[in-house]
Amino acid sequence: MTRSEILATILRLGRKIFDEEELSFDEATLFDDIDEWDSLNHVHMVVGMEKAFGIQFDLGELKRLVRVSDLIDIVERKRRRAGF
Repeated sequence: MTRSEILATILRLGRKIFDEEELSFDEATLFDDIDEWDSLNHVHMVVGMEKAFGIQFDLGELKRLVRVSDLIDIVERKRRRAGF
């Protein structure tokens, strides 16, 4: 799965969870700049991504996230380790 595919999956999840069809972000986007990305929606996103990508996040990893690219990096690393 490419970075673009991971980003597209995260964006689809965000649009569904945030109930915002026009939601748009890219790898450089800071999570603080996404109005809908509050603490409750963050939990929903994490659960959705774990299911979508077949991975499990560690709490320490989630605390270090600043931008969308950080999240994509973690997904790539975890999928590689899992043999995807």
